[in-house]
Amino acid sequence: MSAKASNPNQCNIVQQREGQRKLWRYAVTGRGKTTLNHELTQLPDDTLPAKLVGKGWGDLWKPKLNVAWLPAGKVFMRVAEFPHCDEEELLAMAELQLEKLSPLPVTQIVWSIEPLPAADEADEMIQVILVIASRLEVERFLGKLESSGYLTDRLEIPELHQLLAAPKPGDGVWFLPRLGAELPSVLIAWWYGGTLRNLSVANLGDEESRVTDLRDQLSQVAWAGEMEGWLSDDPHFHLLGDTAAAEIWKPVLDQATNDAVTVDELLPDAQIASVAAQKLGLGQSRCNLMPAVTREHYRQKFIDSIWMRGLFAILLLYTLGVVLYFMGLEVLKREKSELNQQIFALSGSYTNAQVTKARIEILTEQIALKYAALESLKTVSAKLPDELTLDDFSFSKGTTVVLRGTTPPGNDSKVVDYFDGLKAAQFDGRKLFEEVTLGPIMQRGTVFSWNITARLDSPKF
Repeated sequence: MSAKASNPNQCNIVQQREGQRKLWRYAVTGRGKTTLNHELTQLPDDTLPAKLVGKGWGDLWKPKLNVAWLPAGKVFMRVAEFPHCDEEELLAMAELQLEKLSPLPVTQIVWSIEPLPAADEADEMIQVILVIASRLEVERFLGKLESSGYLTDRLEIPELHQLLAAPKPGDGVWFLPRLGAELPSVLIAWWYGGTLRNLSVANLGDEESRVTDLRDQLSQVAWAGEMEGWLSDDPHFHLLGDTAAAEIWKPVLDQATNDAVTVDELLPDAQIASVAAQKLGLGQSRCNLMPAVTREHYRQKFIDSIWMRGLFAILLLYTLGVVLYFMGLEVLKREKSELNQQIFALSGSYTNAQVTKARIEILTEQIALKYAALESLKTVSAKLPDELTLDDFSFSKGTTVVLRGTTPPGNDSKVVDYFDGLKAAQFDGRKLFEEVTLGPIMQRGTVFSWNITARLDSPKF
């Protein structure tokens, strides 16, 4: 069936002949402009480079089209005429005619059409080239390419591009020798009135009968053309071929046509590939013998490969993340170990420093207590009234001063005044004693005993 050509960003075209395979890679820009980026020649059994023909994520937004050329010897072509209509209706009408036009059972073929431009816009009929190939031969050909790493998107006929690209100076018959056929054969195209009227293949046998067979076939087409009304005068004959083809075919054609056949130079394969790429870039290439089932199978393989690559990329990123995590963890463990070693190395110095600090604090406190004791003794002595006798002075717990003494009867007020004086005693602008307590005054014989307890505010001197 025919499939509308996609507009690719890149186009690979593979031509496989006996003993040789060629690949052309084109970059397709706007308006069908093409640039040849790579050309490769190799043996048919060699694997094609994946970087040239493989597909990846980039082909989702920059499509790459893999085109293969089916050898002409495996293809049957003829011209059919249908009323003007859109492409879907044209396909439907061609399919209805397959039983009559196909040389093989319909179930054993793949087919497509190539509509031809109308010579007259007012013409109600349109000529199309019906292209038919054996499904088995097509599947074998695609299998060989697949084993070489080439998944085909389109299957085209280079002979068709060659025929349509050849210059047509006027009405006439063009002979195109076919390559890849088991028997010598030639494609015969009758152009009249600016359009292709008849297209047939002459399969020739041995050398003795070639001229006769070819003459008979030309006569049949000429008679049919006269009956249909499109053959109005004697045709002029052209041979499309290179020098080697001309040496083989021109003598045969001269005898078969009883005329001097004009040799037109055959377009090089590279130029035909450029023409095919331009048509694909413009979306003008219609003929595609690629079986729909195989095309969908290749499409699914491409999608599956994209999924697998995506999953592999995710797995790779996850593995990389895990590796980086454990590497970071090892770095942190190493830093922690180094810090622990530093702490262990400094722990002895730190302990010694703490011990030294504690000793200094104890010594400082002892010095302060000594000064506090002296200052409190000085204050106690300075404020002691003459009427009172200090019998005992003690300094306990570093902050508590205990005073005990006696006084003759009648001096209770002097004891109270002494108590008040100690409470109000100051040193360096602050109270010397934080708390002062007066004990009971008790009579002991002929004297009275008293006691006062005072607690230093803070022994910081």
